Amino acid sequence: MNGKENIINKILSDADAKCDKILEQAEEQAKSIIDAAEASIARDRADLDARIEAATAERIRNSVATAELEGKKYRLNAKQQLISRCYDVAYQHLLKQSDKERLALIGSILDKYAEKGETVYVAEKDGKLVTQKYLDGFEKGLKLGKKYIAADGGVVLEGDGYEKDLTLSRVIRYAREQTEGKVAAKLLGDNNE
Repeated sequence: MNGKENIINKILSDADAKCDKILEQAEEQAKSIIDAAEASIARDRADLDARIEAATAERIRNSVATAELEGKKYRLNAKQQLISRCYDVAYQHLLKQSDKERLALIGSILDKYAEKGETVYVAEKDGKLVTQKYLDGFEKGLKLGKKYIAADGGVVLEGDGYEKDLTLSRVIRYAREQTEGKVAAKLLGDNNE
């Protein structure tokens, strides 16, 4: 029996050794897999941290750009309001002119823009100032229109198939179109953003 027991013990001992070796190899493989997984996790974490940092920086840049744009829009709006206010003040000044000043303004408009034979229409408040006798003084064959225009002042000149709107509101709009850049430069300096 001794021989059988020795053989059995030898087989068991070899099996234990082989089992230990297999366990050792399995533990090494497991450790290798765990190390590789931890290295992969560390790389992924580093990549994710870099992406988060880049995204955060991008968000900050976008926020700053948006804030700068909003600031520029606010400044531009304020400048436009200031310029509009200047033209509004000019318009209000024209509305408050005395009869003599209004008649002089209408006279200068007629001198510059009226053509021979046109009909002149005026606002009701200027009806007592602009008469046919007054228009005859321009020696352009101007005729006084029979109806008043719906305006705060100025004139409308009518010819054969055309009309020239020279009312105060239109004159101010035209002046703005022609002078807004110069007014902005005077008011705001050369640094107009």
